[in-house]
Amino acid sequence: MISVYKDADYLAVYKQKKKIWAIFLAVTAGYLLFCGAWLAYHISLPYEDPMQLMPKIFVWVATGVYVIFAFIFLSIKYSRVRRYYKLLTFLSEGLKQEEKNYFYCFEEKSLQKDNIDTIGCIFETWNKKKCEWMEREAYFDAEKPLPEFESGDYVRYIVQSNFIIQYEFIQKKALEFEEVDEDYEGETYITEETEKAPAEEMETQGNVPVEEAETTEEESERE
Repeated sequence: MISVYKDADYLAVYKQKKKIWAIFLAVTAGYLLFCGAWLAYHISLPYEDPMQLMPKIFVWVATGVYVIFAFIFLSIKYSRVRRYYKLLTFLSEGLKQEEKNYFYCFEEKSLQKDNIDTIGCIFETWNKKKCEWMEREAYFDAEKPLPEFESGDYVRYIVQSNFIIQYEFIQKKALEFEEVDEDYEGETYITEETEKAPAEEMETQGNVPVEEAETTEEESERE
């Protein structure tokens, strides 16, 4: 199977997280030294010296700049890397689920899962109880190159927290999907040739397709 994530990805994001945190600590240390120097200068001035206002102004400006920097840096850059690091940790240690479905299309939209930018992978799966096609959506990391899925490919994939982490092609172009009429946009239609695939799956598992069941009942009534 093709793995979406590798050990190098985990190490890279771990190093990036440490580097960003080190930069923040360095800036914080520089800010504290700056304020401490001006405080020492302020204390050394004579009482009611006209230069006493200058240290206060510099410290106020530096504090404002530091607060803005810390808010933007921690809430955007560091937070994003930290969440991605947590995601990779969960993907490597969490419970995984294997599925086999027919790929339909990608949905590129403003979608986030666990605060990570994702792309929706729409699959179609045959519901044996309802005898109809059901839509199954899994997520793919937007920072990773998209897999070469084509409409109708029969794919086996492994998900963790609904993120695709591994996949492989079982059969290319196993089904053919059609879309008709703008009023029914987004609905999936199966051609006559494609209906054979789910029916064959049902036969191999001991189930009888609906059409064959109806014809069997009619023949028994005639007898």
